[in-house]
Amino acid sequence: MAAAGLAIAGMAAVSWTVWPDLAEMVHGGRYNLDGSPNMVPRWLLAGAIPFTTALIAVILSAAPALSARIQEALDPPVRRTARSTTRAMNAVLVLLSLFMLAVHAIMVFNGAGRDIPTTKLAGASVGVLLVGLALVVPMVESAGDRNSVLSRWWADTRWPTAAGMAAVGVVQTAAALLVDNGLLVAMVPLLLLPAMVLGAVSPLLKRRRRD
Repeated sequence: MAAAGLAIAGMAAVSWTVWPDLAEMVHGGRYNLDGSPNMVPRWLLAGAIPFTTALIAVILSAAPALSARIQEALDPPVRRTARSTTRAMNAVLVLLSLFMLAVHAIMVFNGAGRDIPTTKLAGASVGVLLVGLALVVPMVESAGDRNSVLSRWWADTRWPTAAGMAAVGVVQTAAALLVDNGLLVAMVPLLLLPAMVLGAVSPLLKRRRRD
């Protein structure tokens, strides 16, 4: 919550600095069906991301307690420890707060007509976020019987899955900084699905090699 508060304060500082350069109606980043730009009031551009960040902070802060109640009600075969869930949600909230701050700055400076490398900055921000989220994955630990099939599977897959996510994040960041093609950069995160699937089946592949 402290990280989210600092990020929102940073967003407010960015908006305050750029506010005089913003027109009453600015481009909202989308286009209508007829190809015309979708225009929004400048107060909406300045306030949308901070409001979203605050909402995410509230949801993620409640996630550990909600997760514990859901697990108690459903009694799943594999549970997550309260400590690891809280630690993971804290890390995710910090990462998302920093990411939202970067997105807000890009949007506001764009709306003010500042000349910034939007594609490179946005793409690199996504890549750094993916690497950060990859580091969070191993934080989530199983509770209860650690010798159960699902517990052993999660123990064996969380690091390969995290490595695959981090690799996609590195590729995304490199592509954003080195490749001058916005569509290609935007497609890199699609590699997340095969990377995560490969991480999920990695224990089976290892056992086949041993056999």
